[in-house]
Amino acid sequence: MRSWLSLILIFIFLSVGYYSRFLIQPSVSSSALKVTSEPESINAKATNLITADKLPQQDVSSHAINDLHVSSGQLETVIPVRWKQTGQFKAHFSRLKNMADQGDIDAKYILAKNLRYCFFAPIDDSALQAKLETQASYSDASEAIDNTLAQFDYCEAINQDQRRQFYFYLEDAAKQGSVAAQQMFTGLTAKFYMQSQGLDDLPRDEFIRLRDKFNQQKVSYLEQASKHGSEKALIKLSDLYRSQQIGDNSLSLVKSYTLDRLIMEITNNNELYNRYAWFEQRQYSQLSEEELIEANSMFDDWLAEIHKNGTLYTNEQ
Repeated sequence: MRSWLSLILIFIFLSVGYYSRFLIQPSVSSSALKVTSEPESINAKATNLITADKLPQQDVSSHAINDLHVSSGQLETVIPVRWKQTGQFKAHFSRLKNMADQGDIDAKYILAKNLRYCFFAPIDDSALQAKLETQASYSDASEAIDNTLAQFDYCEAINQDQRRQFYFYLEDAAKQGSVAAQQMFTGLTAKFYMQSQGLDDLPRDEFIRLRDKFNQQKVSYLEQASKHGSEKALIKLSDLYRSQQIGDNSLSLVKSYTLDRLIMEITNNNELYNRYAWFEQRQYSQLSEEELIEANSMFDDWLAEIHKNGTLYTNEQ
């Protein structure tokens, strides 16, 4: 009798355990459904933003930009040849000049870079003394004086006519396609060009003609450099168009907006990215639908040129 009772109790216990699994299961499935439904709603929001009439405005907070910025990793960073020579430059001048005269593009760039550096160095002891006396009153006098003495020593025996030739070699290298030389135009103004080449006393019409020619060449070289991934060139062009120093008013904003987006697209520098994302955000609201279409087309074409060339010249160089 006891053995039968034991068997009955075991059967009841197993039956209760078996059916309890089905009673618990629905609550687990319901919870899982809630969890998996959330990503679907997020994806739907993202799709709505992308298909809006205008491109979605970006969050320009530093945190958001840093999180969203992803480098394409498809461009090869190029480091320009080292231009500064060991010892005094006079020991290298003749060799570099001969190489440049034979068509060596790197020698032309190195000469241009060195001669421009020497253009600002005191030409003799009298000029050195005058500059040191002026710098003695600077807040960072010690550093400024050390730099001037080093520059004076480095450029000794390079006369003023030779220093003035920096532009001849610079333009020649830029014409031959040296991106390093082309992006040097970011630091040249028409005023400095005219003064350094002794052209500021020309008759007014000739002065204006040469000044305008320089400005046109500068923009051309910067555009060429920008299509090889020069961040310096892209930055300078964007700033020139934004301040309407070049181009007509109707196109300046479109080009500046396009260039800002290109900088954001190719740079690996978060600070630079954030700065031009801020500019891009401000300009976005000022563009019409037609202007946005034009800017997007220009962006695609320009970016395709950059990727075709496959290079990146960073702003830090």
